[in-house]
Amino acid sequence: MSMLGRGLMPLRLEEIPTKIVVMGIGDCGCNTINNLARAGVTVAKLVGVNSDVNALREVQAHANAQIGETTLKGRGSGGDIAKGRASAEEDIDRVMDAIKSPDLVVPLAGLGGGIGSGGTPYILSVIKESLPDTHILSVVTLPFRYEGAERMKNAQAGLREIVVNSDTTIINMNDMLLEKFGQAPLMESFRIMDDLLLKTVSGMVDMIDPRNAAIRIDFANFASIIGRAGAGFVGHGTKRNVRTAVHEALDSRLLDADPSTAEGVILYVKLPGTRSLADASEAPKIISEKFGVSRVSWGLKVGERERSPKVMVLAAGVRSPTITDMIGDVSTLMKE
Repeated sequence: MSMLGRGLMPLRLEEIPTKIVVMGIGDCGCNTINNLARAGVTVAKLVGVNSDVNALREVQAHANAQIGETTLKGRGSGGDIAKGRASAEEDIDRVMDAIKSPDLVVPLAGLGGGIGSGGTPYILSVIKESLPDTHILSVVTLPFRYEGAERMKNAQAGLREIVVNSDTTIINMNDMLLEKFGQAPLMESFRIMDDLLLKTVSGMVDMIDPRNAAIRIDFANFASIIGRAGAGFVGHGTKRNVRTAVHEALDSRLLDADPSTAEGVILYVKLPGTRSLADASEAPKIISEKFGVSRVSWGLKVGERERSPKVMVLAAGVRSPTITDMIGDVSTLMKE
């Protein structure tokens, strides 16, 4: 039972020059795949990967791959990263058959459990070796520290390998979510993280899609900034003007990294039709002049339905004290 699909959606990948696969690995990643499907993402192929067959049947992806059919017998890994890795090793052919040969693969995983922390690194290592021309932009979430030392140890082990096997790894820390939104109701806090992941992946897919772009982010520029950059963060802002939207996007990041440490930044701006190019150009100006980032690539789309400027900031090659404490100097790891 290699492919489990439900609610198969029509693909329009042939309409854009860049083939994108968004792959949810484990429960957290597959949950985001469902959110993307409900949001109507159509120009990226959605793929779900999990060992829990009952959970996987609920994933509304273009293609789903069950891993560990023999190892785990259709159940979860119980938080065991060794079992998570073994399940990925057992059925890696199913995963590779599901993703085919994309230009960009965006793996999504929550770290701390067995499939996310154990299975993801192995899957990425195979993609990196088998598809050397495919770029890997991973998006991971670190567990709350109060979840215990074992989950954090799993996350630490998984993160190190994910960073090494990815071009850029966008890291979201649940502890920073707690710090910024800790007073929000419990379900609202979880919704905030879900919304962040949804906006991040939707924004990345949308910015690369050339349709209706006033200023297009060419995939070659996108790839050059994320290529072998290491750690990254993403932030989103929606305000009355572009300048404040950029600052809100930077303030919303869930990684303790100074934007000025970035090797490169990708900006995506969506404006109401009444705004000017001069308004939009405030975004790259802030990043280059205030934070001193020399490599800035930006895209712009104008929509009559947009009421306020929306900005997404993706910073690649940043330095984070927390990540350095967890896995060592990332720039050194990327040279391995």
